[in-house]
Amino acid sequence: MSETIVNMENVSEMLIDNARSLRKELRDATLEIDQSSTLPKKIVDSIRDKGLLKILLPKMFKGYETDMRTYFDVVTEISRGNASAGWFVSLSNIRDYMISYAFGRKALLDIFGPNHDKDVVLAGNFKPVHIDIEKVNGGYMIKDAKWPFVSGSPYADWFYFGAPIDDGNGGVEMAILVIPKEDATVLDDWDVVGLRGSGSNSVIVKDVFIPEHRTSLDRLAQQGHYVIDELKDNPLYRTPFVPSLTLSIVAPALGIALGGFDLHMERVAKAGIGNTFYNKMDEAAVTHLQISEIDMKLECARMLLEEAIGNLDGHSTNGEIFTQKESIRIKAQFGYANQLCKEAFDLMLAGSGSIFAYNNNVFQTFYRDFITMHLHGFITPSSLLETYGRVMCDLEANTYFA
Repeated sequence: MSETIVNMENVSEMLIDNARSLRKELRDATLEIDQSSTLPKKIVDSIRDKGLLKILLPKMFKGYETDMRTYFDVVTEISRGNASAGWFVSLSNIRDYMISYAFGRKALLDIFGPNHDKDVVLAGNFKPVHIDIEKVNGGYMIKDAKWPFVSGSPYADWFYFGAPIDDGNGGVEMAILVIPKEDATVLDDWDVVGLRGSGSNSVIVKDVFIPEHRTSLDRLAQQGHYVIDELKDNPLYRTPFVPSLTLSIVAPALGIALGGFDLHMERVAKAGIGNTFYNKMDEAAVTHLQISEIDMKLECARMLLEEAIGNLDGHSTNGEIFTQKESIRIKAQFGYANQLCKEAFDLMLAGSGSIFAYNNNVFQTFYRDFITMHLHGFITPSSLLETYGRVMCDLEANTYFA
């Protein structure tokens, strides 16, 4: 085994251990995060101090430049402590990969360059609610635009946004734009049922100039067209674009479900079952059936996720190119893992009792956080499975993100 691989394994183990060490602090802060609808500064600082915001950041910008498996394992550990923190870590890190993949040297130096003395947090969304944008000399002018669900926006240093632009042939194509936080306004409109600390506020931009070098055409980004020379030989930046972005949305699922299961098992050991003679849940056959099935569903979800991620890392390391069918199958695996975690949570809910209704019940918070994540359109199980079924039948994929 080469020294490089040994060092990589050591770094990965360190990052995963660092994430695991935060689980209790994160879980203890869950009600505070839910009630205040924000991640406390001490939590964000703890995540930063443990190096957990630069897992996928290039080494040339003082990152760890690891792989998708390390990234997934870290997100799982953080999410097991708190879902909003896991969502923040998941999306903040994937954006480092995405921006490094989708932009050239000049833009990367703007964002991550030598004058930045701390981890840079990126936030964004691809689909605007509305946008008025035009081509001008040297770039683009955003006259007025709004993007919803910009997770991590209160903590961001830079934003990326999707925008439809003129393709020069009378049509429209999608572009990705990056702008500093000073050019954007974060709205206080994240009033939701779950993932309340994720900071997924709407962001508006008015009368802002975007230079050409901070504009990336999505069709070229998906082909790795912008990857700079220093990163081209690193498997991480050869990892397919669309499956990686799908992974970032589903990555917290297993950790949130495991965190919910931790809480459920604590209750199983001490609470009774109402209107029965069972003084402890762990004495009842129905409980035994429920918790064994929960464990099996979560283990199956883990295996699906790990197989898919192993294929992502393996293909990238070997320089292999995914077929569209392979890529869509990976996304279907992500969707079905999401479904299995939901089924596991529903079994926990069946045994949770009426105490679930109290808003100070931490398990209830985990459940609400999971459902909010589960419903994300990018990982809807039925949609991802239908698309995979279509390509299995040699039909055209029914999604742009294929």
